[in-house]
Amino acid sequence: MRKLWMAPVMAAAALMTAPRPAEACGGFFCGRQPVDQTAERILFATNEDGSVTMVTQIQYAGAAPDFAWVVPLAEVPAVESLAVFPQLALTALDTATGPQFQWPNDPDCYPAFPESAAGGGGTAGGTDDGDVTVHIREEVGPYDVAVVESTDPTALVGWLRDNNFRVNDAMVPYIRIYTSEGMKFLALRLQPDAEVTDIQPFRFTLPSGSPSIPIRLTAIAAEPEMGITVMILGDRRYGPANWPDVEIDDNQIVWSANQWPVQTNWTALVARGVDDAGGRGFVTEMSGPTTDIAEQVRNTMSSDEDQLAARDALLPLLEGNATITRLYTRLSPEEMTVDPIFRRTDGPVVSNTRLLPRYVDDRDLCVGPPGAEAAGAASPCDFAACGAGGLCRVVEGADGAQPVAACACVPGTTARTTFDPSGRPTVTCQDLRMSFLNPGDRALPDAPPLADPCATFDCGANGECVPMNMTPTCRCSTGYVAVGTIAADGSRTTTCVLPDEPVPTSFYDRRVPPLPDSLPGGRPVDVPPPAVGAASGGCNAGGHAGGAVGLSGALLGLLAAARRRRRS
Repeated sequence: MRKLWMAPVMAAAALMTAPRPAEACGGFFCGRQPVDQTAERILFATNEDGSVTMVTQIQYAGAAPDFAWVVPLAEVPAVESLAVFPQLALTALDTATGPQFQWPNDPDCYPAFPESAAGGGGTAGGTDDGDVTVHIREEVGPYDVAVVESTDPTALVGWLRDNNFRVNDAMVPYIRIYTSEGMKFLALRLQPDAEVTDIQPFRFTLPSGSPSIPIRLTAIAAEPEMGITVMILGDRRYGPANWPDVEIDDNQIVWSANQWPVQTNWTALVARGVDDAGGRGFVTEMSGPTTDIAEQVRNTMSSDEDQLAARDALLPLLEGNATITRLYTRLSPEEMTVDPIFRRTDGPVVSNTRLLPRYVDDRDLCVGPPGAEAAGAASPCDFAACGAGGLCRVVEGADGAQPVAACACVPGTTARTTFDPSGRPTVTCQDLRMSFLNPGDRALPDAPPLADPCATFDCGANGECVPMNMTPTCRCSTGYVAVGTIAADGSRTTTCVLPDEPVPTSFYDRRVPPLPDSLPGGRPVDVPPPAVGAASGGCNAGGHAGGAVGLSGALLGLLAAARRRRRS
C-alpha cells in the first residue's frame, strides 16, 4: 500500500490563530468555535485520477526567520498544486463536522442559561545538489518551498541548514527514519520580506497513495494529550488501517448544566479511550454525505473577501467527493510510535449530533425548575485527562474558588501545565524520556548552551522542578498532586498540593512502558518521585514557561511543535 505522508514541522512555540472577525457574516463561516481549540487540523481530499490533495494547518508564534516546516512525502507533489489555503475554510469545516450536543429530551430537565444563548511559476523536474536531489524549488505565497531527497540523512540535514531551514540536532534520528524509507521532504520557510502574520495553511497534491501521518517525528515537540483532527473527503467512509477504531459510549458523556456553551467531557473521554487502547486509536466523530455542507458553503453570501476566498477554496473539494469522514484522537509524545494510515472502509453514517444523557453513574446532571441547582453536579475530574501515567484528584480552590482537577503522576513522568481543548489551564503527566533538549544542550550547533528553566520556577515545598524540553515541569512528592494556573500574560505555575482524596500507594508501583526501538527517546528516566518535603527546583512562583522547547532558534516538530492558544 502506497502511503501519503503529511504533517507540518514547526518551530518554537505555536499559536492557534483564529480567523479575524468579519464585518459581514457569511453563514457557514460565521459564529462557530472549534471543538478542540488546540488540535491540529489535517484535510485529505481524494481526486478522480487517484491523486490525493492535502491541506495542513500551520500554527506558529515566534520570529519570522526562525520559522521552519518540513513534511516527509512518499512522492514528489505536483508543482502546480502547491498553494496556500485559507485558514478560515479549514476552521469552518472543522467546526461544522465537530460534535454537536443536544440537551436531554426530558421535560423535567432545564438549562440554567437563557434559550437565546444558544503559486507563482517556479522550477520543477529535479536537480542534483551534491548528495541531495532538489525536485522543486519555488515561491508560493509567503513561502520559499523546496522538495528534496537524499539517502544520506546527514547530507539532507546539511542542505536544509545551508538553505536556512532550521533543523535541531534532536530531529536528526527521526529524519534518518524517513530517509531510510526512501521518503522525500517538502520544506517551507518564510521569504525574507514575509511576516509571521502571513502564515497560512499549505496545500499540495501527491500522485497516488493512502492518506497517512508521519507521527513518529511529531513526538519531538508535541504537547502532552495533543488533539489531532483528520478530515477525509472521498467516495466513501474512511478509517484507520493500522490503528484501532475507538468507540465512545455516549451514555458516559458528563456535562455541566450551568455553562454555555455546554461543557462536556467528550475530549477527556477520547483521551482516556485512546489510552485504554494502548496509546493508539481514532474516534470517528462523523461520517456522511457532503451534500448539506457543500450547499451551505455554496450559499455563502458575503462582501467579506476572506469568506469568499474560503468558499472558493473549499467548495471544489466538497463537490468532488461524496463523503466526508472526521476522525479525532488525543496523543502524548510517547504514544507516537507508529504512523497511522487511513483507508476506505465500510460502515454506517455517523452523525456528529449527540444527545446528552440526564443520568451518568447514577448522577442526575440536569438542573430542575428554573433557579434550581444540578442534582448531581459534575466533578472537575470528569473533564480532565491526566494522561496514561496520571491519576486525577480534586483540589479545593483557593480563597473560596471552585474546586479544580489536579494530577498525580507515576514515576518516570512529570506534571506539565498546558491548555485543555477548551482553552483552560490543565495538568498532564508527561513521559520524561521524551525530553530532547535539556539545560546545557545547544538548540543549533552554533547556538549558546541552553539555560535551566527551573532556575526561576517553584513547584512548592512538596515538589521538584524538572526541565522538560526546556519547559519547567513538576515532580511531586508521594501523595501530592500537581495543579496548574496560567496568567493573562501566558506565564504558568505548577504547584504540588495535597488532594481532597488520597492517592493510593499502589499507584506509585506503576512504571512507564518501554519505548519501542523505532522511537528514539530523549533521555532514559526511571526515578521515583521525591520524598515528602523535598526541596523545589526554583525560587520564584509564576515562572515563565516557554514553548515545547523554549528556543531562540527553531525546533522542528511535526503536527505543530507546542500546542498553545497563546505564546507563553
